[in-house]
Amino acid sequence: MERLLLERLELHLDPLSDERRRLRALASARALIANPDSSDSTCSSAVDTLIRSLDAHPGDPAFLRPALKLLGEAAVLHRPVAPSVIAAVRPFLKGGKCLAADAVAVLASIAESSPEGGGEGGVSLLASVLDEHLLLSLASSPISLVRSRILDLLVSSIGRAQSSVSLLRPHLMLKILLGLAVDLYPLVRRAALDGIMAFCEVAGSDIDSSIIDCCYDCAVELFRDEDELVRSAAVRLVSKCGQMFAASKERTANTERMDVIFVQLCSMARDMSMKVRIEAFLALGKVQLVAENVLLQSLSKKVLGIRSGSKTITKCSVNESKFSLSAAGAFVHGIEDEFYEVRTIACKSLGMLATFSIQFADNALNLLMDMLNDDAEAVRLQTLQTLFHMATHDRLMVQEKHMDMFLGLLADISALIRRAARKVLQLMMLPDIKTFKFTIDCLITNLETYPEEEEDIFFVLCFIGKNHGNFFAKLAKEFTQEIVPSYGELSLDSPRVAAIVVLFISSCISNEHLTCNIPVAIFSYAVSLAGRISCPLGNATNRHSLMAYLCHHSEIPFSDAALKSEMAEEMCHSWPLRNVISQVKVKENMLSMNEMATHLEHSQTDVEQTDEELMQSIQSILEKVVETWPLIKSHCSHEARRTLRTCKEELEMIAWNVTGSLSALLEFALQYVQIIQLIAEMWEKLQPKMSHIVGMITLEVLLEKLNMALRRMRYGFPGLSREVECHIIELTLLGFVFRLCKVGACSNFMLKKLQAIISRAEFLCVEGSSKLSEFAKELLRSCAKGGTGETSQPFPVYKLLELFNLEQVPFAGRFRCIKAELQVLGNDSENPLPVVSGLPVGITFQITVHNISNSDRLWLRMAVGVSVQYVFLDLCQFTGRDEVRSFAVNTPFYATPKVPSFLLRACILMECPSENVTDQKKDQRGPKNDIFLLCEEIDVYLVKIDYR
Repeated sequence: MERLLLERLELHLDPLSDERRRLRALASARALIANPDSSDSTCSSAVDTLIRSLDAHPGDPAFLRPALKLLGEAAVLHRPVAPSVIAAVRPFLKGGKCLAADAVAVLASIAESSPEGGGEGGVSLLASVLDEHLLLSLASSPISLVRSRILDLLVSSIGRAQSSVSLLRPHLMLKILLGLAVDLYPLVRRAALDGIMAFCEVAGSDIDSSIIDCCYDCAVELFRDEDELVRSAAVRLVSKCGQMFAASKERTANTERMDVIFVQLCSMARDMSMKVRIEAFLALGKVQLVAENVLLQSLSKKVLGIRSGSKTITKCSVNESKFSLSAAGAFVHGIEDEFYEVRTIACKSLGMLATFSIQFADNALNLLMDMLNDDAEAVRLQTLQTLFHMATHDRLMVQEKHMDMFLGLLADISALIRRAARKVLQLMMLPDIKTFKFTIDCLITNLETYPEEEEDIFFVLCFIGKNHGNFFAKLAKEFTQEIVPSYGELSLDSPRVAAIVVLFISSCISNEHLTCNIPVAIFSYAVSLAGRISCPLGNATNRHSLMAYLCHHSEIPFSDAALKSEMAEEMCHSWPLRNVISQVKVKENMLSMNEMATHLEHSQTDVEQTDEELMQSIQSILEKVVETWPLIKSHCSHEARRTLRTCKEELEMIAWNVTGSLSALLEFALQYVQIIQLIAEMWEKLQPKMSHIVGMITLEVLLEKLNMALRRMRYGFPGLSREVECHIIELTLLGFVFRLCKVGACSNFMLKKLQAIISRAEFLCVEGSSKLSEFAKELLRSCAKGGTGETSQPFPVYKLLELFNLEQVPFAGRFRCIKAELQVLGNDSENPLPVVSGLPVGITFQITVHNISNSDRLWLRMAVGVSVQYVFLDLCQFTGRDEVRSFAVNTPFYATPKVPSFLLRACILMECPSENVTDQKKDQRGPKNDIFLLCEEIDVYLVKIDYR
């Protein structure tokens, strides 16, 4: 078959064939090259045929342009043909406008796909055929598209080549980038600034200070550029230069320069463009070594008069009054911005800067408290995260005037906001006993209003009781009189009683001297509540230790006196809570510059240690997940699901203040726990005592959730090791066995899919160090016997279930997390979009994707009732060069119902790579293969124009 296609390809690419046949031949060549099952010799022959066809059609741009693009794709997919493709493309670098640009684009794609470190990758291949003279001539080409794409090539090569292999010498590379930064075309200027930033990142600490000065001056000159994307890139470059100044050996001499950079960024925070303002506030949060009076000026519109140390800022050639005016009230403008995205970033940056100055943190707190009333939920949530960040660095000093507004969030309509507010409350040191009592009353009211959030509220009460033992001691008598009845029986179902008992126990555990003043009856009441309060007290003890402690103090007989005494003693002397308060002690109102620099160094070391500790914590939690498997198999699902729920909450607590590379690991761990929860629930549904009709309906829903979650784990985390992928595949096979339990027979399609997945597992085991499990081997033997014909043997479902065993997830290396964010700006139930019934309606979606490659296939799904519409997302339209890319798309929805108002559900989907097993319908519009969600569905509110 491949030989036949190759012969037809050569025939259609003949110089005498017409244009239609040549284009059809390119489509056939693309199919051969892109097919993963095509042999290397077939791909090589197809590429050779295409290269020969370039010489056969020298004057046909309509053919040459798609042919060059196809050769670039072939070089990326099949590395052995890259040298011949580069040699074939090189002559076109001196061709016409479009052909030269396409040729450079091909080389850029090869460089971008090369492995880190170069070696035999694309950069070393390009360096062998592209000399400096040719690159310089291309960079000075009169064609803007060529200049833009040569920048793409240079940026792709930065950091990918070995020290001995480079396209250009460093000084020539920087000279080209700085020259193109003042190009006539904005696209070229922006690409040049991105290239300068990549150059600085690769050079790191080895870069000379004069070069940093040059890059910094270039970026500042572009602060007044007419294009918003160029200004945004300039802000990012100034931020990067500022970080390099702060990290340099002469950072003490750079303190005044850091003040100037901070003020310059403050001026950009008032830019007319929302995108520039966002970049400016992001950059402000990263500035270090700024004088305290400069920081304070950014919080006040009133000019305070700025000096840096004992020397005025005029030494940096900036007029003092102008300097003050540029910084004055920058953050006030940020939190009052009309766009909630700007307010969110301004709030985040406030928290990052608050760690450097106590006075700045106190002044910023007043602004942050006002933001708790913001209309946008995202702003309120970020404000709470900022307060949490300040609390972990011992910079959250709340006053009584703040508490009314803060505690009001406990009654917020959003569960996320309520939970975030309680997390901040855990670390908050309350100023006086009056505020302490008011806080307790608010939490009890919160418990009465939202009883389903009892465990989270109890957790906060535990922290408050532990951290405010002195206040509690003064109110203990009042609380005792409230819950110990003078006559009648006490109702332990009362939320208020349960909350006060939790407060008593948590205070006593951390402050043993209070125990003697607590009536024995309180501990007796707590015994009956041990099951409800053991999870909130999980950081201190387990349920058995808690029971022993309570029995010890309530004088209730316990079955094992020795165990009782041992556990009670352990309870009294251990409370291994997480150390979240900064250890930096500040003697005055502000850290000195030297102290601040020392603090930054220690913080970096602490972060590295924290990463290791977090890795160990995550591994420990996942070990607990694996330990639930015997409970699941023995149908003790209640206990297993409770343990899994606790593991999930612990992971969510860890994830609260974690960013960077560990966030992907936490996301993976949370997804893994959710999958085991689904498996535990399905295992319970398979019990014979369950109702057949109701059980099967529920099982179908659970199966769909499980399959979606497994696809998310397998394809949504690039960089997984072979062992981890093999583990996920085994869980996928278990899902197939669950489905066999439901349907009782195996269809042709299911059988083929099973065989394809098992083949993948076998391949991974051969390539890696793991072995195929007995469960997978038995399933493979069952597939080999066949399960679809009339004479075929049925699958041994229960034997397979018995053979399956959950192993520990073998994490190795780092991986990334693919995710997306979807928004419709300015749309909610009170501000619906207008629509004319029966006519298409255009909806503008703001889409942000993380860690997406150009080979991924993303879809936007919109649904109203049973009407579903898919829109393919072209990744070329997304802006950004790093892990985060964004794009605004206006797409019509056609199936508008003829009703006064309706709700549209939208989400981002990712299509799984094809496994050569399809079950698609003809003319299906949408994904052809399996899909999984990259974000939660959002609601879009629409209303008929007449009803607005």
